[in-house]
Amino acid sequence: MAPFDDLPSPSLPELTARRIAGVYFAFGVLWILFSDAIVYLFVSDPRTRFRIEATKGGLFVVISALLVYGLTARAHERQRETTQRLRQQTRELSILHRIVRHNLRNIATVIGGRVETARDADEVEPHLEVLERKADRLATLAEKANLLRGVSAQSADHRVEQDLSRAITDICAQYRSDYPDATIAFDGPENLRTLVPARLGFAITELLENAVVHGGPGATVTIELTADSEAIRVVVADDGPGLPDSERTAVKGDVEDVLAHSEGVGLWLVRLIVEKAGGRLSVSESSLSGTAVTLSVPRIDDDRS
Repeated sequence: MAPFDDLPSPSLPELTARRIAGVYFAFGVLWILFSDAIVYLFVSDPRTRFRIEATKGGLFVVISALLVYGLTARAHERQRETTQRLRQQTRELSILHRIVRHNLRNIATVIGGRVETARDADEVEPHLEVLERKADRLATLAEKANLLRGVSAQSADHRVEQDLSRAITDICAQYRSDYPDATIAFDGPENLRTLVPARLGFAITELLENAVVHGGPGATVTIELTADSEAIRVVVADDGPGLPDSERTAVKGDVEDVLAHSEGVGLWLVRLIVEKAGGRLSVSESSLSGTAVTLSVPRIDDDRS
């Protein structure tokens, strides 16, 4: 999605055993060379020099022990974080596998049934329309599964600098073109340039698409963007009949609820993007007598700007 380009985030080098040994070796060599050179340059008395050398040796042991402790502690912390991240990714991908498998089984059942029915039918056009919709559903499911895999592998603090107001304006313009019978309004500041969670564009797009599609022909949808020093909030409201149970479950339910009502893959993916960024997703009744979904994420500005 153009308004939300996925940029690489900086990461610290891994502290392997070889690197720890290299740091310790370099520190030891530099300590010996420079400290000995200073002692021999400024101290000429052998006894004084001996006492300084003994003190320097003890100081070297203490400092080197602290250095090794710090390096190994950091390495263990990085290992712990990596292990925790891998466990979370494994859980997310396991859920993805179960959701996709469930949807594929349902779609395959419908396709198989329609094909069998169409063999003996005089009019096949209605069956072809259903098959076409299910083919589109398969393509969408594959796209979202691939995106979910990327979100799962992405670090929680991965953010990109964007003008959020401009990005949402572009998204609204695209959907006005795709759904000319819908009324889509955006209310927010003229510009809001800040660091936003990567793939936030997909989350907003998915909320807008759900509102437009479930709202039916002539739907009215509003997007409200607000921000303060603590958080960024996006509210997508519509005048539709309300969020279907499967979609509401994807926003508010636990993992097993999502697996039992797994048609809401898109909204579950939105929830994962938001929660991974330390935010939250909530559902309420909108002022348009429909549904309002509120997306809230912590605000982090670039200190360099």
